[in-house]
Amino acid sequence: MYQEETCTSPNMLTELKGDNPKAFAFFFDQHYNALCYFAERLVRDQLMAEDIVEETFMKFWDKRFDFETEQGIKAFLYISTRNACLNIIKQSHRDNQSQAELLYLSEKKEGFVLNEMIRAEVLSVIDKELNKLPVQCRTILKMSYVKGLKNQEIADKLAISVNTVRNQKARGLQLLRTKVDSNELLG
Repeated sequence: MYQEETCTSPNMLTELKGDNPKAFAFFFDQHYNALCYFAERLVRDQLMAEDIVEETFMKFWDKRFDFETEQGIKAFLYISTRNACLNIIKQSHRDNQSQAELLYLSEKKEGFVLNEMIRAEVLSVIDKELNKLPVQCRTILKMSYVKGLKNQEIADKLAISVNTVRNQKARGLQLLRTKVDSNELLG
């Protein structure tokens, strides 16, 4: 017969591994309040702390077969709770940083945001026009302006002379200028 007053932790460990919900309730009752207090001190939010502890107990249930002692259970519960709290704190910090940066950019640097939008649009159009250039012009311009390679590096990679690189760059830039001058790029 099951008597709660005479239950010992070793009996509860055996019962826990036998999927006895009363054994789980025993450990839950024994540690829940302390873990909530611990988590709340770290995350400074009671509801979040309770959610963290409940998640910790779900992990505990999943790993119930791994424990040999009550000290092992207690250590697992505290370490899991601490790690979950630290993850929440880190995520909150990242979220706050991102929000602060976005707020700064949107409020203080509206011109910056507008310039970046225009730049993105112009680069998109230029990329489309680059893809319409003859293959060698396109390759050389991308290697130079996108990848940042020097003329000699381009010549070495393509096994052509430096003069050919210069000529192809000049030709490609002239073709792009023609598009800009005729307003084809600007629609």
